Amino acid sequence: MTRLTTFLVFTLLAICLYGCDCVQIAKAKVLDTKTKLPIDSVKVFNKKRTEQNTLTTASGIFELHSISGGPGGCPPMTVVLNKKGYQTLTVDVTSDTSTIIYLDKN
Repeated sequence: MTRLTTFLVFTLLAICLYGCDCVQIAKAKVLDTKTKLPIDSVKVFNKKRTEQNTLTTASGIFELHSISGGPGGCPPMTVVLNKKGYQTLTVDVTSDTSTIIYLDKN
């Protein structure tokens, strides 16, 4: 192979790997703003793919997985949290296990 061909092959490979899809993981704990207690059965769904959803556990914890991609790596997932009696909230979440989300009552 010529130097130019080798350079083009490696450049194309680097571009492909840079923009590959990734697995997004959104993890958080959902608490009541006033009481600081966990809120169970909060519906959590991926704003871009509403069919991907889950409920918080009795401990207020949720985990949601999705496939995403784009240049520069894996972006945070935008999720919507909804439970009767609480205000609906839209927030960006990553896989950081220490994320806490507070919901306000209506």
